[in-house]
Amino acid sequence: MESTVTYIIIAVIMGLVITVYNYKKKQVRYYLLSLQQYPELNISINIKKTQGKISAIIIKLSAKKEVIINDIKVELISKDRGFNYYSLQKLLKENNIATKLNRNEEFEFIISFDEFKSLLMDGEFPFSTYRFLAMSDKGQTYKSHEMGFNKRWVIYRPDTGNYN
Repeated sequence: MESTVTYIIIAVIMGLVITVYNYKKKQVRYYLLSLQQYPELNISINIKKTQGKISAIIIKLSAKKEVIINDIKVELISKDRGFNYYSLQKLLKENNIATKLNRNEEFEFIISFDEFKSLLMDGEFPFSTYRFLAMSDKGQTYKSHEMGFNKRWVIYRPDTGNYN
């Protein structure tokens, strides 16, 4: 009798553990990869993870002053520091990138990770790292930190080699 009760308690505990694990795994999580602060605006790069895998990249612009953003690009950086640019116009969910941001206003651009990955895989330019750029109407460029991919296409921020 005691062994049957013990088995029932163990089964209930295992069921609770599996239920909690599945609930936590299904939650959508957001992680900050890069935050760059400029006098006119802040640019932050976030990733959205669904069930433990990256599902979207979110480029968030927060204006400190009035600014007009004309284009969002990705800058591919080769090992010998050569630069190539791709516009993200066709990957963004919005039809038009040109956005006027007033003071204390925020705007998010959402890019599907699978589409972004296929753009970079199909491109003719080899690269080791990349970063996102926001171009203003005055020619000002707002850049994120450099990022890269490991062998499993997981985004990381490479070490700069500078130590305190």
